[in-house]
Amino acid sequence: MFLKRISFFLFIYSISINSQTLNDVLEFSIENPIGTARFESMGGAFGALGGDLSSININPAGSAVFNDNEYGFTIAIEKKTNKTLFFNNSQNEDDNNFSFNQGGAIWLLKNYGGGNINKISFGINVQTNNSYKNNFLIKGRNDNNSIDSFFLNNSSGLSPEILNTGNQDISGVYRNLGEFYGFSAQQAFLAYQAYLINYDDNLDQFYSIAKYNNGVDQEYSSESKGYNNKYNLNIGIQYKEDYYFGFNINTHDIYIEKYLTHYETNFDDDSAIKSILFQNNLTVQGEGLSFQIGAIRKFDNLRLGVSYHSPTWYSLWDQTSQYLETQSVDIDNTSYTDIINPQITNIYPKYKITTPSTLTFSSAIILGKFGLVSVDLETKDFSKTKVKPNRDFNQINDEINTSLQNTLNLRVGTEFRINKLSLRAGYNKNQSPYKKSFSIKDSNSYAFGVGLDFGNTLLNLSHKTIESERNYQLFDTGLTDSALINTTNSISSLSIIFKF
Repeated sequence: MFLKRISFFLFIYSISINSQTLNDVLEFSIENPIGTARFESMGGAFGALGGDLSSININPAGSAVFNDNEYGFTIAIEKKTNKTLFFNNSQNEDDNNFSFNQGGAIWLLKNYGGGNINKISFGINVQTNNSYKNNFLIKGRNDNNSIDSFFLNNSSGLSPEILNTGNQDISGVYRNLGEFYGFSAQQAFLAYQAYLINYDDNLDQFYSIAKYNNGVDQEYSSESKGYNNKYNLNIGIQYKEDYYFGFNINTHDIYIEKYLTHYETNFDDDSAIKSILFQNNLTVQGEGLSFQIGAIRKFDNLRLGVSYHSPTWYSLWDQTSQYLETQSVDIDNTSYTDIINPQITNIYPKYKITTPSTLTFSSAIILGKFGLVSVDLETKDFSKTKVKPNRDFNQINDEINTSLQNTLNLRVGTEFRINKLSLRAGYNKNQSPYKKSFSIKDSNSYAFGVGLDFGNTLLNLSHKTIESERNYQLFDTGLTDSALINTTNSISSLSIIFKF
C-alpha cells in the first residue's frame, strides 16, 4: 500500500477543505466516563463525597476522604441500540461489547502525631473517558438527492485535465492530486474515473451521469470503534478534620476507527448509472493533557465540594482511505463495473483541539449511617472549544462560536445502607452543546445498583441506561440530508475493591 505524506504547506490547502466537522470535534469535548460500579449507580454525583476510585475524576480532593488503602477494577457489558429514521424508513442496529473500563489504587499517609495535616493521599485511576464503539444503519428512498451531488460540489473549480490518468496509474494520480490540489480534487477524481460525472465544455462545469427524477434508494452504514482512556495521577491532603484538597495531572490516549459505506441503487430506468458504492475509512490517533484542582468542606451532616477541570489539550492526526464502485450501462445496453480503488492511505499532519474547561459545584447530605443524597452541578462552555492552527480551521472555529453554548449538567445520586448491603440510584441530565439543539438534543441517564461489604473486599454492581437523540447529516456537502438517530445505551458494571 502506498503512503502519501503531505508537506505542511500542502496540508494547509487540503485540510481547510476537509477538516473535522463540528460533530467530530464535539466527540472530544463531550465526556461520557465509565467508572466504578458505585460511581455509575449513583449517577457520578461524587463531587462532594470522595472515597471512591472514580470520584477523583470529578473532584481530586476525593482521594483524601479515603480511610484505607484501596485498589480495584471494573468490567462492564454494554449494549447499544441505534434506531434511525430516514425518509419515513426505520432501521434498528444492536451492538454488544465487553470491556475493562476502570482500574486504580489509593495509598494513604496518615499523621498519627501533631500538626494540621491529618492525611496525605496518592492515587492513580485509569478509566474509559469515552467509548467510540457505535454502529448504525440509515436506509430509505431519497426523492431529491444522491451522492453525486457530493462529488459535484467537490469538483467545483477543477479542470478535467488534472483528473485524467495520462500515463500514470490510478494510485499515482490520486496521490498527486491529494498532495498538490487537496481532498476535493481526490473526490472529483474518484467520480470522474468511475464515470459518475463528466465535463461539459460548453457550460465549463462537471455534470452527473446519474438520473433519479423518481428518487433513489440509499443505504448508509457506519461502524466505529475506539476509546478515549483517561489516566488520573492524584495527590490529596486532609487539613485538620473538615478540609480536603486535591490535584490531578491527567493524560489521555485516543484511538478511533470509522468505516463508512454508502450504497445507492434503483435509479431511473433511463439512467446510465445503476448503482453507486462509496467507502470512506478514517483513523484518528492522539493524546491529551489536562489538570484538575478541587476542595471538599465537611459540616456535620453536610458536604460541599468545588472542582475545576482545565481545558484538555489534544494533539491528533488522521489517516483516510477511499473506494468507489459504479455499475452502469451504455446505449447498447452493455453493463460495466468501474472500480476505483487507489489503495492509498492519506496521512495528515497533526492538528490540535482544545476542549472547554469545566467547573463543578457539589453538595451532599449524610443521613447518618443510613445513607446519603448527593448532587453535582457542572457548567461547561462549548463555545470555548478551539481547533488549531486557526488559519487552517477558521471556518469550523467560527461555527463553534456561533453554534455552541454554555451548558449546565445535573448529576443526582442516592445510597441507602442496610447492614452490609447498600442500595443505590442515580440520574444524569446533560444539556445539548448546541444553542439550537437540532444536531444533538439533551440526554438523560438512569442508574441503579447494589453493594456488598465483606470487610476488606467490596463487591459492587450497577446498571445504567443512557437515552439520547441526534440528527445525523450524511455528508458535509452535497448529500447533506439528515437522519434522526435515537440511541439507547445500557451498561452493566461489576467492580471488585480490595482494602489493604
